[in-house]
Amino acid sequence: MTHHLSGINQRNEINLSGKKDTIINTNYKIKILKNNIISQYLVPLFSKQWDILNENIFFIDKYQEKLNHFYKTYKLDELLVYIDLLNVLKILIENNNLLVETEGSIKSKNGDPTEIITMIYKTTKIRLVPEYEIYNSILGRPKREKNEKYNEDILYDIKKWLSMENTSFKKIKKYIEEKYT
Repeated sequence: MTHHLSGINQRNEINLSGKKDTIINTNYKIKILKNNIISQYLVPLFSKQWDILNENIFFIDKYQEKLNHFYKTYKLDELLVYIDLLNVLKILIENNNLLVETEGSIKSKNGDPTEIITMIYKTTKIRLVPEYEIYNSILGRPKREKNEKYNEDILYDIKKWLSMENTSFKKIKKYIEEKYT
């Protein structure tokens, strides 16, 4: 940051050699990416806001792709830590969802809750492409009995929103509900 005569702080990307310093610009992008990961995943994790984590699970792959790109380009080891952190978060969120579903099925059974007679078999959850997962979360899964299908326009809009920067589940949900319901 440099001070300008107008009193406004501006970023000066030109160094003493007269060449534009691209490292400053990329460090800024990496910093924003790391801040987004912390605010969308770590803060909700430590405050046990599982609903926010479930909404943001769809963006983990996008963040991992960006981190991989920056790592291949700049070879910063700290980016590997963030990639591994996102892998661990994905597993943690899926295991928490499995636990919640299992507890719900045990509590819904009639009888003594201290007795577990049914066998629980742990499998990994099959995930759909993110736009279908978000579609199901917002509007529900189309019913085959009623011969309903996914609305391709809605899927296209969700895909478009997923490619944008600083997108969240709440923004996508608000947009879809305002436009289509």
